[in-house]
Amino acid sequence: MSTSNETPTPDAETLSAIEGPAEPTPVVFVIGAGVVGTTLAAKLLRAGVPVSGLHGRQSDLSEVASALAGVLGSSGQLPEILSESEVVIISVRDARIPEIAQRLASEKRLRKDQVVLHTSGVRPAAEMLAAAKPHVKGVGTLHPLIAVTDAPGTLENLKGATFGIEGDEAATRAAGRLVRKMGGRSLALTADTMSLYHAAAVIGSNYLVALADIARSLLVTAGVAEKEAMAALLPLMTSAVRNVAEVGLPSAMTGPVVRGDVNSIERHIAALEAKAPETLDLYRRLGREVLRIARKRVPDLEDRAVEQMAALFGGDGEGDAPKAPKATAASAAAPAKKKR
Repeated sequence: MSTSNETPTPDAETLSAIEGPAEPTPVVFVIGAGVVGTTLAAKLLRAGVPVSGLHGRQSDLSEVASALAGVLGSSGQLPEILSESEVVIISVRDARIPEIAQRLASEKRLRKDQVVLHTSGVRPAAEMLAAAKPHVKGVGTLHPLIAVTDAPGTLENLKGATFGIEGDEAATRAAGRLVRKMGGRSLALTADTMSLYHAAAVIGSNYLVALADIARSLLVTAGVAEKEAMAALLPLMTSAVRNVAEVGLPSAMTGPVVRGDVNSIERHIAALEAKAPETLDLYRRLGREVLRIARKRVPDLEDRAVEQMAALFGGDGEGDAPKAPKATAASAAAPAKKKR
């Protein structure tokens, strides 16, 4: 009897039942010559998906995007080839998506057998693409759950990336097919959960960048040269993310809270009070979350240490709103007692 924990690869019959009948790879047209639209066009093309064009507002940007993606670029009037494409992806700023949908409808560029997708992660397709919905087979969301910038390597970041998918049946089926062609994973969303999904994405990416900047600033305040601070932090941050990927949560949590090291936390707070008081509230708020995770990581963490750390962080030790007064660096000095 096999004891392998590996998930068996689905056979052709199982895949057919999951994905439905085989369909030819759709021809795609991308509207939006920014970094997301350009990266998507390039990735789709390299994955064997025919990309008939990439359209942008400004001719110079469209030319650059066209060269980077390796597809035909255009600007100004929408080209006829858009109407011949089976999937139209609108990848522009959120505020402009309804405007583009309205333009496609009013200029009669859409066909009943087309699917229109947008790449916003916060608002559902039925809302963003309302003007286009009566004129096509389906409308949906195709949101790449990665941090897309114009830095080198962004295209490679799409390898194995997750895409948030939402919309009606025809659109989600087409979006899922494109994601599979790109070697990504689909995350099924509903219209009423998209804002929460996007908040999670922002916390997991933008807030991580903000924390990196705060940590860099503290190192500089501690006397580390500006040009060396970020370089010093990157291996630490990379190892933390790698630990989450390799051992998961809560096992990836390390540091003084996991060890019940109250003295180190007291010293942190004293240093922040003296040198960076603007960061103290954030340290305490995140400390409550760290303590909540640490108690899962180390169930037998000493009771007294938990109480002391909770007091220092201004919470109850469970990651909830503060239930104990904020302690100073001189508090919580009683010896710890091992939990029985």
